Amino acid sequence: MIEVYSINKEITANSAIPFDNTVVKKGCTAELSAPATIQLNKCGVYMVSLDGTASAATTLQLYKDGIAQPQAQSTGTQPSFVTLVQVDKNNSNCCCSSPTNIQVVSDTAVTLSNVNLVVTKVC
Repeated sequence: MIEVYSINKEITANSAIPFDNTVVKKGCTAELSAPATIQLNKCGVYMVSLDGTASAATTLQLYKDGIAQPQAQSTGTQPSFVTLVQVDKNNSNCCCSSPTNIQVVSDTAVTLSNVNLVVTKVC
């Protein structure tokens, strides 16, 4: 489980939101591997919850391994969504495995006064 957030972040159009702060991190199933990337390390189902406040209407969308997830997007000045993400493989030391990565991307240039993301492995 991980909870990350940012305050007063200027985001350029079509870029992933960087998260500056980690509030809670339990276990190794989900990790902030780069400022804008959450790495999912264990197979299973994860609940991803996002909420934020933007200076102007924007669309925030979840991407899984670079592919937009159409069920996980929200438009407005207070975008939010909750969705499930399935991971079918573990990230291990084997050279043939890699983690599943998720990012939240804004379609417009906007300032996010706050944005919060929680990822919890549910099974």
